[in-house]
Amino acid sequence: MDRRVDRHGAGAPQSADPQTPPSGQYPARVLDQMARGDMPNEQQLRTIAAAGQDEQAEVWKKYKPKKQDPQVSWWEVARALTTTRMLAKHASFGDDLALAYGITWVEDLFAPADEDSRYTTDVEAFLGAQQEWLANNLPKRGSVIEANENGQAKLPAKAQQVYGKPGKGDLTGWYINSRDGSVQSVAYRMPEVKKPRLVKDADGVETVVEEVEAPKSRPDVTQKGFDMIGDLQTDALHEALARAPIEDDTLMALLILAFTGTNVSIASGASDNPYGHAKCGPHAARLIGEDGKLSFDRETLVQAARSVLIEVLSLRRNRSNSGLIARIAGDAIGADQFLPNMATEDFLSCLSRNALEAAAETAGVPGRIKVKDTRVALVEHFAEGKLVHPAALLPPSTDDVRSWVGRYASVDSGLEDAHDVPETLEDQLSGGEILDHSAAEEEADEGFREAAE
Repeated sequence: MDRRVDRHGAGAPQSADPQTPPSGQYPARVLDQMARGDMPNEQQLRTIAAAGQDEQAEVWKKYKPKKQDPQVSWWEVARALTTTRMLAKHASFGDDLALAYGITWVEDLFAPADEDSRYTTDVEAFLGAQQEWLANNLPKRGSVIEANENGQAKLPAKAQQVYGKPGKGDLTGWYINSRDGSVQSVAYRMPEVKKPRLVKDADGVETVVEEVEAPKSRPDVTQKGFDMIGDLQTDALHEALARAPIEDDTLMALLILAFTGTNVSIASGASDNPYGHAKCGPHAARLIGEDGKLSFDRETLVQAARSVLIEVLSLRRNRSNSGLIARIAGDAIGADQFLPNMATEDFLSCLSRNALEAAAETAGVPGRIKVKDTRVALVEHFAEGKLVHPAALLPPSTDDVRSWVGRYASVDSGLEDAHDVPETLEDQLSGGEILDHSAAEEEADEGFREAAE
């Protein structure tokens, strides 16, 4: 049985045990079933207690226990008695409108004592009172808008919702959430209205011309069509790269262009920024003629290839490190010859005492008692020469290269001469020996200097 109270009335005393319902809220047969230990959960108790005794009796006839099934399906009982509740805490109107619309608040006896648990099941009266309150209290630049079945606002046509702080020209739409009946607002912005233009004819007569947006027409090719075109183009490009005759210079130019693709991201060691990326585009652009096709001479091609390789290959100890391939490349072009003199205070201070004494012994510099004095002696000894620490030499070990090649040797690359690669790399590595880098700088090959310039 519902217990009705006024807006400021007090509800019935709360039971100490939430599972012990007030006996006046349930028919005797329901209480007898609970006394046998067949209890609904707390939410189901609240739903059953909120219904009238007539509704309870009618639902109990349908779902009462049977001899073959003595247990009650309490969730079905609660579902049959469930009604939509409009909570008093969501009401924006006061007592005057509540009285005018005949709204009587019911206290939820199972709710915590420190919160407003009043509600009404008269949804139509509650929403009517909310709408009247909203119409009487609508702020400036505010308008009443509708809500959809999900309780969300339906903005006017072409309106854009404002998610940040509304501006001076923005509008506010007020609506009633159909789910809980609360009054809510949303800020939105309407597109600018294009003002008509005044056009003068040859006689100076002005005519008002309103701009009319051209209707949107379907594009010649849809997005799905462009997706299909992209797949077909890629297959054709790959087929041509694999089978079409390509001159050596053109092949080198295409390789340079490939590094500038939008799908290629290279952490470059040529930049001072450790998080910078390779900028191969300017170098590749030198190979394109005014007609938009490849056009270059041999010298320009070589310069572009060198510049791109500088952008890509790196052995810096950061994200730009190219790994073993950079050492293989450096060995192939004799990059060791361009290493600077490492007999500096900054570098020698990074060596351990044993490593420092070993370097001094190799250079024929007598050791000192203090490590600092040994460093000074090495710096003075190589003032006109060059010291290269063995760890700085670029050629990798043959075992490391064989291991790297072995990881890809089993992969079918589609090239007939793939089995020749390991042998070729081994031949390159074993073709020369490391020279004594304590010689003077003028012993470097003059050809490398010209290439660097």
